[in-house]
Parts: sequence; structure tokens; C-alpha cells
Amino acid sequence: MQKKILIVVGSTGGHYFPGIALGEKIKQFQPDIEIFFSGEKKISGLEIWRKKHFKFLPVAVVKRPRRKIFFPFIMISTIYVLIKSITLLKRLNPDLIVCMGSYVTVFPALAGLLMGKKVILHEQNLLPGLANKILNRFNIPAAITFKETKKYLKNTIHTGLPLRKELQSTEKNFSKYDLSSERKTILILGGSQGAKFINHLVIDTVNHLDNKKYQFIHITGRQTYEEVKQFYQKHNICCFVKDFSYEMPELMNLADIAIARAGAGTMAELSFKGIPAVFIPYRFGGGHQKYNAEWATKYGCVIMEEQNAGTQMLINCIKLLEQDLSERKKLFQSASLADTDGKLAKLCLQLIERNGKNN
Repeated sequence: MQKKILIVVGSTGGHYFPGIALGEKIKQFQPDIEIFFSGEKKISGLEIWRKKHFKFLPVAVVKRPRRKIFFPFIMISTIYVLIKSITLLKRLNPDLIVCMGSYVTVFPALAGLLMGKKVILHEQNLLPGLANKILNRFNIPAAITFKETKKYLKNTIHTGLPLRKELQSTEKNFSKYDLSSERKTILILGGSQGAKFINHLVIDTVNHLDNKKYQFIHITGRQTYEEVKQFYQKHNICCFVKDFSYEMPELMNLADIAIARAGAGTMAELSFKGIPAVFIPYRFGGGHQKYNAEWATKYGCVIMEEQNAGTQMLINCIKLLEQDLSERKKLFQSASLADTDGKLAKLCLQLIERNGKNN
């Protein structure tokens, strides 16, 4: 009988890109296995599912009410979402459920446990999120990106973060993006959350840099794309600006340094490429990005907290990274956050071959 794996992901690229990388690696090792994805309905229409030929199944979620008057209805909502998750699992009947973090994963995992399914977690950040902390208390094993995470969870296996196969390309094509191989290239990544702050900080800083020396690859997010694009055009600055790009592996090949949020996915990809960064942690979401960024300072990167950020500080951070840049590149690359060998994929395949529950 054909084996099935359900990968449950959150609604940001930091959750679903590693999940996709995992799915592709599993298919590489065992082509006849069926891979399904599940998550919030709002990401069901993403082009990536069609591009990667994966079927996406929306799952119901429990969200915190905005008004206190609705709090008594949480229990009803919880029961409803659990029943919907059980219904989904009965229909699909997966041999393994992989939860990639986020509150979206909680009820599919609990439904899986109630039905005797095998479940495994993947924790991307150094400091675990609430969903994985809760689920790990049920003795669900957790694959981890950072070795240090074992202090916060039990029953852990260090695998690293699954890496998209496209990132293993090393081709450099500056002309494709109207860039020059003679200039230092700064890559700016706002991430799926909090891009607006970084965008404004960078455009406030760019005019204070030598624009004959530097050029910019700026991924803005949707909200401020037109504003940032018009700024670069107005000041005739050499750049490549997009709100979002599926060509990030190729663009990363061109970068010397980065200015970015400190999500684990971004950090693992930059580390794999050897691109030291000024990390500006997102202040919300449990503050896990600060722990990631502090860890990265041991590997040649710089942290700049949002509340202290400013034009001169960003300039100083860029100049600091440029000191011994080649050594910083090697050091950050040695951090080895990425799972390039398919450790997590192999672990998933081992689990579905075993008899019994999570053992």
C-alpha cells in the first residue's frame, strides 16, 4: 500500500519553504511516497504548490478572539477545529504527520495522537515556539535546527533546517538583474513580517553610502514595494527591487552582505551561502528572532535591535561586516544550520517503517 506523509505548515515562508524542501527530499529518496501539505486556507492558492506539484489541503484553526466577549466561545471553536482535523486525517489516512511549527499545527497533531498516528515536530528557531512546546509535552519527538534547542525540548534529534535544492546552485549572473560584478552587493530581506521598518531604515541609509561602491538587491514585501522602487529610481541607484521573488537562490549568489530579519529559514539560507548579515530581529512573535540573532554573532554576523536602530548605526554595522569579510563569510558558512543531506527526510522515512506509535 502506498505510504502517505502529511506536512502541516504555518502561513509564512519561514514555515512552508522548509516544509517544501522536506517534501522534495522525501520524494527524492522514495519517489512512490505521497506527500500532502496542510495549513490555513489563506495560503492554499499560493503558486508554489502548483510549481512544486504538491496537493494542499486547508485545515481549520482556532484564533484568539479580538474581543473578550467572545472568549467563552473558544471551547466550542476548539472542539469544532479538533473534529475538522480528525475528519481530515480520516479522509487522508497519513502514515506520518510532520508539524513545521505555528499554531496551525496544534490540532492536526493532537488529532493524530488521538487516532494513533505517528507525529514528529520540526522546531526551526533556537527558542521553541509555543505550539511546539505544547506538543512536545505529549512526548512527540522534535527535530531541531539549532543544537542549543535541546535545552528547551525533550526527545530531540538535531537535523538542521531542510534546504531548498535550488539554493545549492552557485551560478552568478549579474547582467540578468542589471547589476555589476565590480560593486559590493547588499541584499535586503524584510521577511514576511516587519518588512516596512527595514525598508524605511534602508532607504534612509542608502544616500549616506557611496553608491559607486555599492549596489542593492532589495526584496521589499508588498506593502512598500512601489515606495522603495520609486526611491531607487529617483536617486538613480544601481539595484534590483522586487516585492517577492522565487529567484532568491540566484540572487543570493550575487550578495556580499545582507540586512535581514533573523528568522531561522533566512538565517540558514544566508549561512549556507556564506553571506554575513546585519540581523534586525522582529520584536514580536515571542521574541525568538533575538535568540537566533544573538547566536549568529558568534559566527561573524552583527545584531541591531529595532529600538536602537538608526542610519548611522546601520552604516557602522555595514562597515564592521566589511572588515575581514572573507573570514566572516567562512565563519558564518561553518555554522552549518542547513540540512543538505536530508537528515529529516531520512528520519521521516524511518518513522513510517517502524511499527507502533511515536517510538
